[in-house]
Amino acid sequence: MQAVEVPVLKVTLVAALAFGAFAIPARAAYRHHHHTHSHRLVLHAPVLEHAIYLTAWSAGDFMYPVDPNDMQPIHFAMKAYISDGCRWLGEETLTPAANHRFDYTYEETILSCEPGATPALKTPRTGYVTLDGDR
Repeated sequence: MQAVEVPVLKVTLVAALAFGAFAIPARAAYRHHHHTHSHRLVLHAPVLEHAIYLTAWSAGDFMYPVDPNDMQPIHFAMKAYISDGCRWLGEETLTPAANHRFDYTYEETILSCEPGATPALKTPRTGYVTLDGDR
């Protein structure tokens, strides 16, 4: 088995995301402080060639409200049907770390598959996220 490969499968994933996948940002005990500003979240994690990640970073870095003086855990979740015939859940967890960084983990779960489907390989990864900019 291989990780989900490109380019046909990436096009399929993009279509799936456009027609029903979702990302849910959830913050545990998030408190709105006057120091909370949107910062660019920059992901630093390895990318397996030809793999597809159900990630909040699918379009690159993005702005998100963070108080660098009171960083809280962040969780993103995205579901999609991909061309292997399965419905997947990708979950990203950002855990506050030193120097205004987050530790990053990405995990995938197969939620269901069509009869006869051959699921792609899971592609978990770890890394870190930095804050860049203040808006």
